[in-house]
Amino acid sequence: MERCPVCNARYSGKQNCHRCKADIGKLADIEDAADVYQKKALEAYYAADYPLMLDHARRACSLRKTPDGIWLMACAAMLTRHFDLAMRLYDTLSSVSLNRHPADSR
Repeated sequence: MERCPVCNARYSGKQNCHRCKADIGKLADIEDAADVYQKKALEAYYAADYPLMLDHARRACSLRKTPDGIWLMACAAMLTRHFDLAMRLYDTLSSVSLNRHPADSR
């Protein structure tokens, strides 16, 4: 999280926003959990455990939808032969003009 969702102030990494005092610690915890699941999905990919990869990618996307997370879940869906899910995810990326590979953001 880069900004407070309430007042748009820069996020300082604290439990409460420095400007509006909104409790945003739980949101940061959710984003951290999504990052953990996304890393676990990548680890499962490298271990060639594609069903586990799909499970972790789904959990990551359920917590926070990002283009990289959706891309990862689409790849996991393809690898587990869930082609209908992969196509829906691809359409989601295409419809919001986010159709790019995560490596393209470097």
